[in-house]
Amino acid sequence: MIIVLEGKDEYRLSERVSEFRLTVTPPEMSDINTTRLDGNIVTIEELLTSLTTVPFMADRRLVIVEGLLNRLGGSKKDLGEWLNFPDLLKNLPPTANLLLIEREPIPSNKLLSTILRLGQVEKFSPLRHRDLLDWINTRCSKLGLDIERTAVALIADSVGSELRLIDSELNKIKTYSRGRLITREDITLMVPYVRQQNVFRVVDSVIEGRTRDALNASSMLIELGESPSGIVRMIERQLRFLILAKHLLSRKIPTGDIGKHINLSGYPLQKTLEMERKISQARIMSMHDNLLKSNIRVREGKLTEQESFDLLISELR
Repeated sequence: MIIVLEGKDEYRLSERVSEFRLTVTPPEMSDINTTRLDGNIVTIEELLTSLTTVPFMADRRLVIVEGLLNRLGGSKKDLGEWLNFPDLLKNLPPTANLLLIEREPIPSNKLLSTILRLGQVEKFSPLRHRDLLDWINTRCSKLGLDIERTAVALIADSVGSELRLIDSELNKIKTYSRGRLITREDITLMVPYVRQQNVFRVVDSVIEGRTRDALNASSMLIELGESPSGIVRMIERQLRFLILAKHLLSRKIPTGDIGKHINLSGYPLQKTLEMERKISQARIMSMHDNLLKSNIRVREGKLTEQESFDLLISELR
């Protein structure tokens, strides 16, 4: 069996991988009969050896390879030993299960088209808003949570499609709720968390030129009690983190050590490093200059806080 999992929805994709791991029975033999390989460096001999190894006291073996198909998306002259890979896949033993994981879109060439026809492709794109609401409702049902529609909408609007974070928060809410109905007011108890998510969404949207999304995320922060000037300060703080991250990376500081230097960890650090890759130093400094101009407009009484903020968002594009 050959299965291809493609997409950037890390949480749903990882859940699917866990489901496939459960197909190796008995369960206590799953780990010893599961092999993970790095598709960027694995040789065809190593892969075939893993696939043809006889399962140990189990009904099958599961071989998980990440990134191989994107590696094979190059020109024919770079493929070498992999050109015969489709023919070898056709002769796999029935005990072999191959799981190919691709976080990036799979390129198109004759070799990859042949490989894809041999298996089943499942796509895991980030959920659209309606699908996200359905996902949250389904997850709440599994957790036994009774939750208002407006509370579900607030989670979706605040966090977006970060499913792992949503799942983590829902588990916390389950402990907090003790079986009672979860309301929108309960979700606003997560204000520090919700605000942080929306700051990331504002900055992300500005970087990618999505003015409407930036304004929507800002409106959510204001609805939660934040002032326009407070949002500006949070954006300034995020820009400082980006400047520091860029500086440290330019000094060849390992990515794993960046958090200790700028006093960030977990999701905020992850998002900061993601943003750092999207934006140039010149763009960050330009955005910072616009923030200063916005503050000056308000102090000199030329515009109200809200007027200056709305203008700022359009200037940051």
